[in-house]
Formats: sequence, structure tokens, C-alpha cells
Amino acid sequence: MSNSENEMVFEDISSSSPYAKKVSAAEVYAEGAFKNIDKVIKAISFLISIGTFLIFAGIAVALAIFDPVFIILSIGLAIFGILFSLILLFLIYGLGHIITQNKEILRRL
Repeated sequence: MSNSENEMVFEDISSSSPYAKKVSAAEVYAEGAFKNIDKVIKAISFLISIGTFLIFAGIAVALAIFDPVFIILSIGLAIFGILFSLILLFLIYGLGHIITQNKEILRRL
């Protein structure tokens, strides 16, 4: 279509269609499942961090019980486990926080 000034005018007919878009069950599930994905990622970061620390602590205790000569090594392993689990916590929690901020920015726009 063109008007008298030779400009093209387009009309968005998809929004004025009387037929509603069919939504599949997968789309409904995905919308509900990923609605709070930021909170889920933050919770998973704590679980992974605690699990990682417990694994390192268990290995350190097993080394200390196995032979008293390894006490220094087990203390070092426990300290490394604490630092490694904190690094994992900050990285994964940071990802969840970035998603939270992105959702907030999109909500405000």
C-alpha cells in the first residue's frame, strides 16, 4: 500500500488477529520452570559449595586418621577445600545474581 506521498505503510496484522496463538504444554512448563531460575541457581550454588567442602573435609579427616604423618597435608587440604568451595559459591551465585538483575532490568523496561 502506498499513500499519496509515496510512503509505504504497513499494518501489523498479527496483533489484530481474532485467533489466539496456541500454546503448547512444553511452553507452559518452560515458562513456569524458568520463572524463578535465578533463585534456583542461587540455592544450587550453596548446595554445591557445601558438598564440595564436605568432600574435601572427608578426605582430610581420612588422611589424618589413616596416618598421623599426614596431619599437615590434611590441614592444607581442608584449607584448600574451604577456598575452592568459596570460589565455586561466588561464581555460581554470581551467575544467579546476574540473571536476577537482568530480569529486573527487563521488568523495568
